[in-house]
Amino acid sequence: MEELRQLEQAAGWTAEDAAVLARHPAVFVDRAEAMVDSWRAVIASQPHLIKWFFGPDGKPDEPYMAKIEPRFVQWVKDVAMRPHDQAWLDYQEEIGLRHTPAKKNITDGAHTPELVPLRYVVGMAGLIALSARKFFVESGISGHELERLEEA
Repeated sequence: MEELRQLEQAAGWTAEDAAVLARHPAVFVDRAEAMVDSWRAVIASQPHLIKWFFGPDGKPDEPYMAKIEPRFVQWVKDVAMRPHDQAWLDYQEEIGLRHTPAKKNITDGAHTPELVPLRYVVGMAGLIALSARKFFVESGISGHELERLEEA
């Protein structure tokens, strides 16, 4: 937990950030599927990203993609609603491991490439952060509160 606090500090995460997210859980609950759909569309449009979801036949593993979608949607909801406690940290670790040979494909019995390079995970995190504004605006958030929510 101390390392988590240090990471939050390094990223500039504050108690006010947590409070801002806590004021807007409905945005994340109501728009989670649309957010995930938009991010998955970006992944699908870029061969160097979608290939991590391909089976040995060189085609998208649709059952695998269907299994991971609900977890991705839940992760979006958790962003606003879950405290950064040990259980949250443990699940973030699990998510990370599911992008590495340690756990990739195991949970879902898939046969996609066993590693998603960190550069793509980090790149997608940036996309997620930068593209969220549209969903906040569609939910009626504006002005200073919009700026704070984007920062959080």
